[in-house]
Amino acid sequence: MDTDPPPVSYGLPPVLQSGTVLKVFVKEHEDVKVDQPLYAFDATLQQATVDSAKAAVTLAETKVAEAKEGKKRHVRNIEVMKQGVEALERRARDVVNYRDKIVKKNLEDSYRRNTIPPEEWPAKLSIDPTYAEAENKYTAAYNELEVEKAKLKALEAVDTQIPVEQAEAAVNQAQKELARAQVVVDLCVVKAKTAGTVEQVSISPGATLGISTRTPALWLIPAGPRVVRAEVEAEFAHRVGNDRIGKQVTISDHSDAKLTYTGTVRDIGKTFLPKRANAENLIGNDTRVIEAVIDITDASPAGKPPLRVGQRVRVNLGQ
Repeated sequence: MDTDPPPVSYGLPPVLQSGTVLKVFVKEHEDVKVDQPLYAFDATLQQATVDSAKAAVTLAETKVAEAKEGKKRHVRNIEVMKQGVEALERRARDVVNYRDKIVKKNLEDSYRRNTIPPEEWPAKLSIDPTYAEAENKYTAAYNELEVEKAKLKALEAVDTQIPVEQAEAAVNQAQKELARAQVVVDLCVVKAKTAGTVEQVSISPGATLGISTRTPALWLIPAGPRVVRAEVEAEFAHRVGNDRIGKQVTISDHSDAKLTYTGTVRDIGKTFLPKRANAENLIGNDTRVIEAVIDITDASPAGKPPLRVGQRVRVNLGQ
């Protein structure tokens, strides 16, 4: 006798190498719902990892805020530098005007009054200290302007979105690490995978389970329909064909053939597989069978003891 789906054994969560049971939430023969907590392991160390991961997320989010603020400052710095370049351009224009419209003009007017030929003016301008001073001021203003323009160009070439994206990627990675750490903590609370009845509990608070522990911590019998998984050995397999599917069969108790029940053949396997009873046996057994699934018409008929999961029965599939 079996259930559909089959009984489920619970043990150590796959995220733990070993664990100490902190609390057992259910008792034997208690009905449970899907995702109802069954028992929990001590998750102190795992929770510390979650807390550390949360701190890493917070730090990464701070870096994003700093990167965005840096982007804003960068925009403001460009505006300030542009204003500085504009001021230097005005200064350079003023120096040029002073040199050409004041100093040079005054000197040329003086040369004209003194009847100095125009062709001699450039030579005289080149040695005049007043004009040389104005020229030096223009050169200095022009050089400073070019330096600031280069700085502005370099500042505008900086992509401030890159640090923001890098910081956001770090947040995403930190959040993934947090999610993984939280999954480990969540899995330390073992929950029912299906609705059913807790049939056997072999743990209590303080018990330690490891990857080598073979005894299940808990057996849960699903609430689904009861079936018989009839094992047909190779020597009889040729007598069982797909024509039996949907046919009614007789089921009898293995130890008392007078106790009979009825069922319907749901399916007949197409492959020889190890017996289910031997699947978890450490001692190898090469006996292989074809499995026929029989739906029970009534597992608890009036006047007869109910068929129980795990009970050995015989099935008459007919001739």
